Amino acid sequence: MNPTEARRKKAMKTAVLVVSGVILQAVIILLFVFLVLRVRHVRLSVRSAEVEGLAVNYSSSSPSFSMAMHTQVNIRNPNFGHYKFEETNLTVSYRGRLVGEAVIEKAKARAFSTKKVKLTVAVDSRALASRSSKIKMRKDIYAGVLILESKATLTGKVHLFEVFKKRKSAGMECTMEVNVKSKEVQNLECH
Repeated sequence: MNPTEARRKKAMKTAVLVVSGVILQAVIILLFVFLVLRVRHVRLSVRSAEVEGLAVNYSSSSPSFSMAMHTQVNIRNPNFGHYKFEETNLTVSYRGRLVGEAVIEKAKARAFSTKKVKLTVAVDSRALASRSSKIKMRKDIYAGVLILESKATLTGKVHLFEVFKKRKSAGMECTMEVNVKSKEVQNLECH
């Protein structure tokens, strides 16, 4: 083997090693971008709800209900970075009309964790003044079940390595039935 052939072989080996190193680094960078830097959806849901002090007025002229509802809202962050969200409202409505509201304070959910927020919502139906609302409410009260809806939308940013910030929002709509006789929440479903 002459010296120029040996040098050519050595240069080929070096070139193959450099090209394979560059390809390996590109694959590692692509995996990092697609697995670590991919921002997933934050999930928001009501995990539990309890009724306290349910007062029901069975009057035919002005039926009403009021209660304190203790809820636990879970904010699940499946991302590599923490999720900082702004203050928002959780609303409770009866047949599309607002009957209660609570504030979810500005906070942060750590990476790969679930932040649990406990809230107390003062629910009061006395503000519903329309005749049709009162007729439907009286029927529901006598049937023994009040169907309530709960809604909230969080807006915030996922912070990846304090360098990349991606805006994400999470919304929730839940329905629940309040049993007037047992004073308990039943069939709590969120989507």
